[in-house]
Amino acid sequence: LERESFAVDITHDGKSALFLVRTNPYDLVILDLMVPEVSGVEFCETIRKENKELFVIVLSALSQTKDKVRAFEAGVDDYLTKPFSFSELKARILAVTSRRFPQRTEVVRAGPITLDRDRRSAKKGKKEISLTNKEFLLLEYLIRNAGRVVSREDILSNVWDYEFDSFSNIVDVYIRYLRRKIGDELIETVKGAGYRLKNGS
Repeated sequence: LERESFAVDITHDGKSALFLVRTNPYDLVILDLMVPEVSGVEFCETIRKENKELFVIVLSALSQTKDKVRAFEAGVDDYLTKPFSFSELKARILAVTSRRFPQRTEVVRAGPITLDRDRRSAKKGKKEISLTNKEFLLLEYLIRNAGRVVSREDILSNVWDYEFDSFSNIVDVYIRYLRRKIGDELIETVKGAGYRLKNGS
């Protein structure tokens, strides 16, 4: 990564990692789940409560769906299993970090929901909604397709940039998170097809 002109700090345990991200303005953390003192999942759960802007990519030998789902539930933005190619890691880093710098200030709306991509803020009416990075991206995708049915596969490929197996419930998990925050009535389940965000007020 340093040869590719990234500025890199390295630590080998979760406790030191927490100290570093609390004292330095990092754009991205590349995280192994199996680290001592504070596990990767515990690290992410802790830091998400303090910093919703920091992007996290997991790089792990744990390849089972349950491990990936647990990591995404903790708030990671992407997950890459070992062994991996450096070119893919670099591509994922660039894809994730590019989301922080939109090309223009842009506000998108559907019904009572408003997202400001530049400020990374969300509102329902006049009420602020606190979202994780992944929840924000999922809600943005639903808003951009408001009134249309989007399948789980569409959501995975556009929001996660990652292929889960057909038995993964990660989309359903995050839809449930969003419903708790914006209201059950706004996201409709279309049986056998996917989800639809209502566009009315």
